[in-house]
Amino acid sequence: MLRALEIALAAQAEGEPPFGALLVNSSGEIVAEASDDVRRGGDFSLHAEVNVVRRACQKLGPDLSDCTLYTTVEPCPMCFTSAWLAHVHGIVFGASMEAVFLATGGQQRELRVPAAQMNALSGEPLVLRNGVLAQRCLAPFQGTVRAEP
Repeated sequence: MLRALEIALAAQAEGEPPFGALLVNSSGEIVAEASDDVRRGGDFSLHAEVNVVRRACQKLGPDLSDCTLYTTVEPCPMCFTSAWLAHVHGIVFGASMEAVFLATGGQQRELRVPAAQMNALSGEPLVLRNGVLAQRCLAPFQGTVRAEP
């Protein structure tokens, strides 16, 4: 999670929203890492989690069942679905999307569907762990507004 946070802070320094993600295989090796690229790419689908799943699939193929996704913020429905479709083994995240929404005064615009709810509805739940370094992952959002493309 510390590496994901480093990625998020580097993205923020470059004008992107402070989201960072990485995929780690069962041997503990980082397979791929990414940040949000919504501003650079001019595309709101370029979330960190989608970007990292895309990069890992390009490297390993569409089955990421040997991997765990680490992300600084609870994945939105698009990001959760991306990981779920790629058969990611589990997701570990820091701050909740609700906490980010509150910290930004509602300016961080996401569908705030809890990952636990999506996981329960998936029919094939993944391992889910939340709150890892939550306060440190939330700190970059305090007083920020999401970058527009």
